[in-house]
Amino acid sequence: MTAISLENVNFAYNGSFRLEDIDLDIEAGDLTGIIGPNGSGKSTLVKLMAGYIAPDSGRVLIDGQPLARFKRKAVAQKLAVVSQGIHTDFDFTVEEMVSLGRLPHLGRWQSEGPRDSQAIEWALDITRLTDFRQRAYNRLSGGEAQRVMVAQALAQQPEILLLDEPTTYMDMAYQQEMFTLMTRLNQEGITVVAVLHDVNMAALYCKELVAVREGRIFAKGAAEEVITQENIKEIYGCTVEISRHPVAGRPQVTILP
Repeated sequence: MTAISLENVNFAYNGSFRLEDIDLDIEAGDLTGIIGPNGSGKSTLVKLMAGYIAPDSGRVLIDGQPLARFKRKAVAQKLAVVSQGIHTDFDFTVEEMVSLGRLPHLGRWQSEGPRDSQAIEWALDITRLTDFRQRAYNRLSGGEAQRVMVAQALAQQPEILLLDEPTTYMDMAYQQEMFTLMTRLNQEGITVVAVLHDVNMAALYCKELVAVREGRIFAKGAAEEVITQENIKEIYGCTVEISRHPVAGRPQVTILP
């Protein structure tokens, strides 16, 4: 079953940067990594999937239904997005930030009930933030704050999770933790789509990779199909050597001087 489809999608910012002729299916239950150089259109692709922006032509489908027909609250009950660099001027605690993820499930003036509390507790637990719950969000490190935004998205209990560069600001240990979390969520049935800069980590953890170049889908498939010397040269302009991970056997990229 297809979770997200983009059919002949075109989009332009003020007539300059364009995404062109995008045909892409994200299968339900996949963990898909979107890779490509800066400015290639990766984040714009996620915004189209989330309904934050509408295509100039073509259409986006969620579970086979046009995204444009969904009300925003209905979209938020099905799909959650984690963007980069979220800041708030309010002195919220971590728990308060995570609890905002329940808003799509609450009516106007409705208070949180037992189901909401359970969802918040689960989100805090799975992101290892339970001991941080009373900490001030704006005083966290960049990596910690990013985990809070993931927890907030998970509190929505989405079927689909879209992450725009989720490992930004994170050191090596946090990056490994985030990829492990994405894998665990995927194993629990959540369809995960992540914009990623680290090609090696993407190849190591993702079931499918989508490579974007100059506003177009350049390649899509398993890591072995996408991560080749020729493709990396075309996508990034780098001369590389491709080896195999000693444990997982997935392709790994080494830049040659």
